[in-house]
Amino acid sequence: SGRASSTPVNKSIWTTALTAFKSSNNAKALISKIEAEKNWRANYMKYVNDFVVLQAGASEEECLESCRLGLEKLNSAMTWSVNGEVKSSAKEAMSSSALEKFVTKTIVNSGSKADKFTLKAPLGSDLESLSGESLKAQGEAWATYGCIEPSASAALSSIASEGGVSKLVSNKIFVLLGATSSLGPFKSLSKLGASIACIARKGKKMEKLIKDSEESGATLLLPTREGVAGADLLADAPALAEWILSLPKGDEQIVLGCYAYLDGEKHVRASVAMDLIAEKVCSQRKGSALAYLVSPATSHAATEEAVLDVSTRYMNTPAWHGVFRAGFGTFSKNTFYNADKTNIKIFNGLSNFQGPNYALAKTSQQWRAMLAKAEGAVVSANHAPAARTESMVGYATIAAALEGMQSFPPLVAFDPDTASDMMAAILLWDLTSSTSAALPSNKDTHPTLLLVQNACHGGMWRCAYDMETVNTPSFLFGRFTPSYTPSGSLAK
Repeated sequence: SGRASSTPVNKSIWTTALTAFKSSNNAKALISKIEAEKNWRANYMKYVNDFVVLQAGASEEECLESCRLGLEKLNSAMTWSVNGEVKSSAKEAMSSSALEKFVTKTIVNSGSKADKFTLKAPLGSDLESLSGESLKAQGEAWATYGCIEPSASAALSSIASEGGVSKLVSNKIFVLLGATSSLGPFKSLSKLGASIACIARKGKKMEKLIKDSEESGATLLLPTREGVAGADLLADAPALAEWILSLPKGDEQIVLGCYAYLDGEKHVRASVAMDLIAEKVCSQRKGSALAYLVSPATSHAATEEAVLDVSTRYMNTPAWHGVFRAGFGTFSKNTFYNADKTNIKIFNGLSNFQGPNYALAKTSQQWRAMLAKAEGAVVSANHAPAARTESMVGYATIAAALEGMQSFPPLVAFDPDTASDMMAAILLWDLTSSTSAALPSNKDTHPTLLLVQNACHGGMWRCAYDMETVNTPSFLFGRFTPSYTPSGSLAK
């Protein structure tokens, strides 16, 4: 195609982040191995996982320094272009004054505001939507099955018990980067009558988002140029940061949600744009909050309870799985890694299908989450499950694997609306509960543990098997399986 490979930059970001571990011989050895690797696309997973294990075993200071160095390298490596002409590094562009500014269009909808939080019932449920006791029961069913953690169920139960739930969004402006994202919280927030600043590319999806809000009590704040609502994160990040900072400055808290997703290396660029916006907004508007949907398909900290559950499930797997394990290398046990000194358990959810750009983009979001909390910001960063989004089911192989993986409990594929509502409820709990790990006042024993509470991993933490070794069986089973939800994960 004539385009430069992203591999050298990708590798250099990991090696730069590793320099934070100054006294670690393992870090020095890992740098050498990464630099010498000839087939990064095929082999990146072991290096990225080793990095996360080192990070989790490091001191708080070195862990955060690795996040800072990695982000600085990433943000400096990307360039900002205007009409195809490179103007500066992306980071330098954020301080540019020569910007075509956005004008705010405000839409105040006059519909009702929900008194109770409602969640779209999962596929296979006898109900259309869940609230109150039915929502509590479904949260407990998911946790018992193993596709979300007990802490997530408790958060859902707390939100289900709230009366006058719209008060949870008062005095806040939810700024959604990637407002049209299938798993983003727009629908839930609009039903509650929230003030929502919507950032997404102009076009049919943006128009539908505006249309869908008309019966709600939500107030929409839209960035416009020449009267047209919409913005491009990749091209307009500097101007968007200035626009966000221009939003009402009363006692409203900015909640900046980073939800944009693009395929391939564009996802890295979108993550850089969101990160630079987040960095600028948090530094200039104190008290702002950040929100992320963490991907379980990364390496990250998990719970000791999940490790024990995997061992129990593995001991009770069908005998015929053992035959395939011996003959074809499938059905290998789900493995956790133990970080030196801290004994933090690291789950390796990396998938070779996703590729190194995805791993870098999603891990860099974890870096910003850890750094921002350490610097005093509220940070909601919760694992979101695999879901039947357009970007997933648009590929026949992935669509089949999503359904087929449910043959291996407690893996569950969620419908997008169900997952979106669930993650929105947990976001609200994070922002309003005094016991939330999102609050900087609730200090973790290690920065990497920020990502543990309220994990909705879709069963990946607790499945008996390493996901990479059941990909082929999942695809084969899914080819002959219509969309469904495992009955054991549904509330009775």
